[in-house]
Amino acid sequence: MIEELINKKRIKIFFQPIISIKNKNILAFEALTRAYDDNGDFISPMYLFKQAQKENLGNVLDSYVRELALDKFISYHKKNKEILLFLNFESSFIDSEEYYKFIDIVESKNISPKNIVLEIKEDEIKDNNAIKKFVDLYRKHGFIIAIDDFGTGYSSFDRLALIKPDIVKIDRSIIYDVHENFINSEILHAVSKMCHKIGAIVLAEGVEKKDEILNCMEKDIDIFQGFYFERPQDIIDCKIEKDIYNSINDIGDNYTERIHNVIDQKRVTLTNSENLSHKIIEEYNKNAHNLEEKLKNIIINHSHLEAIYKIDFHTGLQHQDTIINIQDSILFKPTRDNHDHSLKEYYFIAKNSSRCNYLSTKYISKASGNMCRTYSTIVEIKDTKYILCLDIVTH
Repeated sequence: MIEELINKKRIKIFFQPIISIKNKNILAFEALTRAYDDNGDFISPMYLFKQAQKENLGNVLDSYVRELALDKFISYHKKNKEILLFLNFESSFIDSEEYYKFIDIVESKNISPKNIVLEIKEDEIKDNNAIKKFVDLYRKHGFIIAIDDFGTGYSSFDRLALIKPDIVKIDRSIIYDVHENFINSEILHAVSKMCHKIGAIVLAEGVEKKDEILNCMEKDIDIFQGFYFERPQDIIDCKIEKDIYNSINDIGDNYTERIHNVIDQKRVTLTNSENLSHKIIEEYNKNAHNLEEKLKNIIINHSHLEAIYKIDFHTGLQHQDTIINIQDSILFKPTRDNHDHSLKEYYFIAKNSSRCNYLSTKYISKASGNMCRTYSTIVEIKDTKYILCLDIVTH
């Protein structure tokens, strides 16, 4: 089957654009294999490569499609010397000695290795020595190294240290509806932060929705690939490029608007929290015998307010139990009198800030399990300095 498809030229290469939004350009193309039977019906790439393995032609097919991709890339490379080509490498190829030949093939086509990104599906490779040898050889010749589908299968962080990739492609399973999935959003944020610290660029794969892209951009990801911008195409012409640039500009406008909205929201939250803190300080200073009841009523009358507690300004130790209008659970419990908050950001940043207050990032409250932010501010209650903390529920 494989030899027949090759001989009849029924295997083609399509390119899917890879976008840098912050640079407002098409950074690269990924080469994707497309095959068709005699009736013109599509053959899935997964089936195609599995069949090649069954016929002991895996390396033959792998080398054939990669050379097709290089030939197709030449015309784009001539127009734009900065455009990159992403190529997938099957694990069987990396484990063989065949990979030496590819360097010569690239050079014979007058394509700079600096324009070629080698995508490695690291979870498929069992031999660390083989992958290290492969990466070292190709990096020495100027090729760019990428880890593909990170976050799926058996992806492991120790392989990052071994491969030291230039680019990490985050799998679609994490990107999908990331704007509505807090867990995936936090995973993405952590992976993005880690990759940037080790000098790797992060690419979000499979983006299909504007909100997915905007959420990724908030996590400092600016390279994208997916149907939102363009499906794989036989030819990337001027019309397709124009549509992509229109999409980039649209996303840019939405991102700018979103940042302004976040700033405005934070300002409103700070103002409301400051006003609320004045009301709470008044109650503390009254020293009424039913103080806890009055503070609970404030919480009840302000649906966004979850908890009230105050911390000694000098020691960071909590003074009195947390006021909260929920029942304790086994897993989540509000902090009690004398709890040590001295290492918490909402304590030491408010204490040392010139503004004398602080609004934390979102986190899961250990008191309730709800998503919240903590507003903390320096206050004086009965001639004693405290850090007053208000836990604000977010959505």
